[in-house]
Amino acid sequence: MNLSSIYKATLLTLSFLVITLVIIVSFYHSPPNQSISIPLFSPPTPQSSSTSKAIKLIFAGDLSFDRYIRQMIQEDGFDHPLKDLKPLLLTADLAIVNLESPITDKSSVSLYSVIGSPQNYILTSPPQTAQTLYDHNIKLVNLGNNHILNMGQEGLTQTYDYLTAAKVKYFGNPGASTSHRYIIKTLKGLNFGFVNYNQFTPNGFQTALDDLQTIKPLSDLIIVIAHWGNEYQTIANQAIQALAHSFIDLGVDLVIGSHPHVIQQQETYKDKIIYYSLGNFVYDQYFNPETQKGLLVEVDINPRTKTMFYTNHNLKLSLTGQTLLDN
Repeated sequence: MNLSSIYKATLLTLSFLVITLVIIVSFYHSPPNQSISIPLFSPPTPQSSSTSKAIKLIFAGDLSFDRYIRQMIQEDGFDHPLKDLKPLLLTADLAIVNLESPITDKSSVSLYSVIGSPQNYILTSPPQTAQTLYDHNIKLVNLGNNHILNMGQEGLTQTYDYLTAAKVKYFGNPGASTSHRYIIKTLKGLNFGFVNYNQFTPNGFQTALDDLQTIKPLSDLIIVIAHWGNEYQTIANQAIQALAHSFIDLGVDLVIGSHPHVIQQQETYKDKIIYYSLGNFVYDQYFNPETQKGLLVEVDINPRTKTMFYTNHNLKLSLTGQTLLDN
């Protein structure tokens, strides 16, 4: 072996000895019981399903299965009016509408009635309406409006009974004796308080204030469904705007309006959203292009931050009796 080879072998041996010595020294100078590991990946932090997924609410406007809509469902079945919207409605954790007529077993007064006649304004939806709502994932309805007592106290009682049998929840101030003016719905760990303001009942505003005071400490988010304003006017007047602002000032997180039968303006006030009117949802007012429109509102809520994200869907009310997406 020549000197060059001996020199290289010596260097290699010395390098090996130095590395071995470093490992031994490191081992003996490590804290007791400390293990060294190299993770191949970082596992995700487990999250509860009740807090990790958004909560989706869907709101729509006025619904009645009487008059021409009743005629259409007699011909085409109860699923006919909402057939086009069912896939969207089924995506909601909770869908809410304004039920603009009682649900009773009484004969219709308005079916085939002359538009504008007294009979034309007396509404009642057939008993199967309640189950149809449930089948289309509409599981909460507001009853605080100016048509819910069209069949008197008996009609209101029947409405409660049919909705209860179909597992559809309800709330609202109908202007009659009731213990169901407000409701709290718990979704994925959040408590949603729903309160109704019905302009067409005595002391409606004070009643809504009382209900808000009751429900506020029990709710994470508060939503007011207001039945108010002037029919067929596309802009809510200043008095209605002042009412909406007062609700937000009192801690309400979202205001949804109905009654005008047309879409009205949307407003952001103190970082909260006000929809003054969503217009018609299932209704037979085909005499005006504005009454043949509605708005369906998706609200996605982050359950951790309680932040609300809004998506509006335009609706078209067809002469077939169906409500169609018009995006």
